[in-house]
Amino acid sequence: MKTTASKQKASSAADPNVARESSPFPGSEAPINDIATAAYFKAEARGFAPGQELDDWLEAEARFRAKQEH
Repeated sequence: MKTTASKQKASSAADPNVARESSPFPGSEAPINDIATAAYFKAEARGFAPGQELDDWLEAEARFRAKQEH
């Protein structure tokens, strides 16, 4: 029986012996959710005008990192 690529990925994700990508935020379980939420509210405050999505994200990420340092 052939194993599809998606099944291989799913099984390797559950395998504790498979190396996982390290988080840029040690000690945080899901910082991406906090950053995404902050970026969303920043975009909402400016009326979701296009063209500043990356700036929203980078500012939210910088604020998250600053909080982690204190």
